[in-house]
Amino acid sequence: LCAVRYTGVAGAAFRQEQHRRTLPPAQEDTVTMTVSYSEYQPHVGDQDALKLTVAAAVQETGQVLAKELLVRLHTPELTLTLLGPAVVGQEVPVQVVFQNPLPEPLTGASLRMEGAGISCPKPVSL
Repeated sequence: LCAVRYTGVAGAAFRQEQHRRTLPPAQEDTVTMTVSYSEYQPHVGDQDALKLTVAAAVQETGQVLAKELLVRLHTPELTLTLLGPAVVGQEVPVQVVFQNPLPEPLTGASLRMEGAGISCPKPVSL
């Protein structure tokens, strides 16, 4: 498992596991891997993804199988709601909702709104 930058460049693997299985004819097996936020967080940036590479070797035939899975990390949404009528030349209150999806507090965040008719947008510290 490694992080992949938005440019497509993969970082060094930060987790590796090895499993050996004996599989009877016509049977299947499942291996589950859980990766916590605290484990991948130091390796990813704002627009990164995680790449899981799995390789298997069949001892009896020497056949090698490989598969990759690219997991895009979704950023949370902002919800905007007008709290009154939007009339040209008048102020309109807007509610902005953001829910922190992380298991730790966010600090140093700011909100900046831009749009037609908004002169000198000022960041609001949160």
